Amino acid sequence: MEKPADIIDRDHEWALLARLWESDRPELCFVRGRRRVGKSFLLAPFTRTVRGIYFQATRRTEAEQLRDLSRKLGQRFEDAALIHGGGLPDWPSILAYLRERAGEEPFLLTLDEFPYLAEAAPSLTSVLQEFLDHRMRGSSIKLVLAGSHITSMRRLEAADQPLYARRTACLDVRPFDCLDAGRFVPDHNHRDRIRTYAAFGGVPGHLALLAPDRSFAENVTRSILDPSSRLHDEAQHMLDAFLGEARVHYSILDAIAAGQHTWSGITRFVGKSSGSLSRPMSWLLDMEIVRRIVPITVANAARTKRAVYRIDDPYVRFWHRFVAPLSQAGLGPEPGSARLFEKRVKPGLDDFMGPVFEDVCRAFVRRTDRLPFEPARIGEWWSRASDGQIDVVALSEDGEAALLGECKWASVDSHDLAALRRRALALQTELGRPLRVTYALFSGEGPSGDALRAAVADGEVVHFGLEDLFAG
Repeated sequence: MEKPADIIDRDHEWALLARLWESDRPELCFVRGRRRVGKSFLLAPFTRTVRGIYFQATRRTEAEQLRDLSRKLGQRFEDAALIHGGGLPDWPSILAYLRERAGEEPFLLTLDEFPYLAEAAPSLTSVLQEFLDHRMRGSSIKLVLAGSHITSMRRLEAADQPLYARRTACLDVRPFDCLDAGRFVPDHNHRDRIRTYAAFGGVPGHLALLAPDRSFAENVTRSILDPSSRLHDEAQHMLDAFLGEARVHYSILDAIAAGQHTWSGITRFVGKSSGSLSRPMSWLLDMEIVRRIVPITVANAARTKRAVYRIDDPYVRFWHRFVAPLSQAGLGPEPGSARLFEKRVKPGLDDFMGPVFEDVCRAFVRRTDRLPFEPARIGEWWSRASDGQIDVVALSEDGEAALLGECKWASVDSHDLAALRRRALALQTELGRPLRVTYALFSGEGPSGDALRAAVADGEVVHFGLEDLFAG
């Protein structure tokens, strides 16, 4: 089953849906992913391809949604009574009608934004449980439940929920990495592709706003800095669709954006106790808005206090760094929108790019086959005193080989290599054993100085530049 040409990447996701469709048994698949990550852009055309029914729920009453879905069923099965009538009265009737009409033939029903349906009809998951357990037998019905409220979608699988242990597949639709995000501006150089990822992130709904024929500065000015643009304030309201009261959640994001990455720093910044912040932080983590990161050497990641917290979406980080201050100062792009970028964004851009570039380098290490061993774990490391950090750490399955990398958005020189070697000794001391170390330097502008270039030529250190990162 061929994927449409306008769907960038998503080969794995399309193939999984195709396998479910081609199976000879009933299927229940959960599809999760952030808003505008491309779930609907994937699910709607797939459902059309197999002549199924795609239904996107909204925050309306149960009766309204039953009526709309009944009409879709009527159109699919050419049933005038459903098209022009009042619709089926309840969910058991909807499912019974689908079972009868589908018979033994494969049929796909996709219910997108399913948490809205479950909110309008609290008994729906129990109805689905009964249908799955008793009425889907002997059929080849495929049921896909999708949603942007990741916490609610995960809750469907909890042991106390009706659909526990009943799904046959689960698909997490994630934002694009830098490599795929760069495909939205194919004529830009590698440096501007990474900058574009740093400003717009990996959400396809954001990347679709890019004008490929415009420069990075022009795209940022038009689609982020301009107060009339959607992305000018989306980060400011991104939680409103999920939470009635999100002030504390936004305050946590403000704290992290301001450089407070430890739990103690976040609680001090917000001015609330650890206990009162635990639940909103857990929600932000579950929704994949914030990441909790621990050094790769930590054995019990869940309990360690060496964790740091980072905003997961580059666009949200960019918004807090550059757009929020403009909004607070009452500055818009006119007059002189180009000057606004030059004066307010460009001077701090290279400093902002450092952590983004580190993420890009770690993503490269995850996908490349150019390492001297197959990594079992990939992450980063910092000392207990936080006085030494290694940006990229890849460890082999037996824990005896490691790739240790330093990332610089600018150039790298022999001093960076010397510092990396010192930190490598500290990491091995913490592990309590020596490692077969491969040293790697990642840079946006290449190696600087004869000494480092000679070390690269002699194989003492591996250097990866922008061409390497985009080559894979």
